[in-house]
Amino acid sequence: MNAVVALVGRPNVGKSTLFNRLVGRREAITLKTPGITRDRLYGTVHWLSKSFTLIDTGGFIPAPELPLEEQMRRQVQLAIKEAELVLLAVDGKEGLHPSDEMLAEVLRKQGKPYIVVVNKSDVRTAEWEHHIFHSLGGAELFLVSAEHGVGFGDLLDAICERLTFEEEGEVKPEVRLLIAGRPNSGKSTLLNALVGSERAVVDAAPGTTRDPVDTYLEVEGRIWRIVDTAGLRRRTRIKEEVEYYASTRLRRAIARAQIILLLIDLTEGVTRQDKRLAAEVISRRKGLIFVLNKTDLFDRQALRSKIDEASYQLRGMEPFFRVLVSGKEKEGLGELVGAVTALLERRSQRISKELLGEFAQQVTQERSPGRRIKIYRLIQKEGAPPLFLVEANRPDELEETYVRFLTNRLRDTFDLRGTNLKLEPTQRKKK
Repeated sequence: MNAVVALVGRPNVGKSTLFNRLVGRREAITLKTPGITRDRLYGTVHWLSKSFTLIDTGGFIPAPELPLEEQMRRQVQLAIKEAELVLLAVDGKEGLHPSDEMLAEVLRKQGKPYIVVVNKSDVRTAEWEHHIFHSLGGAELFLVSAEHGVGFGDLLDAICERLTFEEEGEVKPEVRLLIAGRPNSGKSTLLNALVGSERAVVDAAPGTTRDPVDTYLEVEGRIWRIVDTAGLRRRTRIKEEVEYYASTRLRRAIARAQIILLLIDLTEGVTRQDKRLAAEVISRRKGLIFVLNKTDLFDRQALRSKIDEASYQLRGMEPFFRVLVSGKEKEGLGELVGAVTALLERRSQRISKELLGEFAQQVTQERSPGRRIKIYRLIQKEGAPPLFLVEANRPDELEETYVRFLTNRLRDTFDLRGTNLKLEPTQRKKK
């Protein structure tokens, strides 16, 4: 794993803008509203020949009054504990704040090495004008402007000088998973259960997670990069600017992910929004696993009824895996890991031309594609997810029902259950 650097500071000093500048793309939501970032947000920083993991955190609140503020403070503490080096971000325009001094004291007590980063510094401002920030201690002090991208070269050099980089060894394959679903369906609780630590802020109020949150987990020789996301609301209910950006981030996260774990809250059942999200995942040809959550809230008979109801609502999506879990009680996690592992193997499966030829001959004898239509062969064009070309003399006349029949038979014959495979009719190439 990469060396880890934590980015901490009081609310609204520009940590998320600093994070985006260092990571090199807009990962964190950056608005003027303080307290937008609540979880720990992970990103990779590349500088010259080095790379390290950067953690963005919510604003440090010295005396939290609300339960959510207490959890945000704990997330900052967990990030500090995980990191090899800490960047203490302060606001160069506002000057030294008592919360800056309290956070510096926390770092000193923990013996954690840290660098003071004075953000929002005018490029023409001499360092002696910010002498007051030297009272915060730290290994060094740097003046930067995240908004204008000034002062980062020297900062990155100093960071890399203080990190321990492992020698390059065998690179383990990385799997990108996304936990998605409606607000308050238990996404962060499931993430914490999978990782075995308090990775994301969990609160009873819906919409706690705003940024996509990355964490890493090694499973059977693979690195799982798991992303927790803000709950996707109906567009008519997206009123806040921050929720609009959160929903945009979710759709970008879907585009980057390989497998989506779509969380269904069994207490509410499958909603129209769940089905819309599933349809979007399928249309993007991503791996899809339905995770039916909160099983601990029902007795056996009621749970059976809820499962039957969910199955009815998800009719037409039977090929995709469904797993029963309780994120709160950490039940069903083994089955979920097994489903992900099986789906990864099946998505990358390659089928020989000979077997596909036999399959095409057998299936067309079983059911004719039409009087004037002849299917010559099936060709696997790519895997992960599988894409097959159906070479025919009249590909445009192949009915959708027949293509669906072929898809289901192909899935059953070669054990591709759970995969988002696709058949694409095409004209036979002339030799």
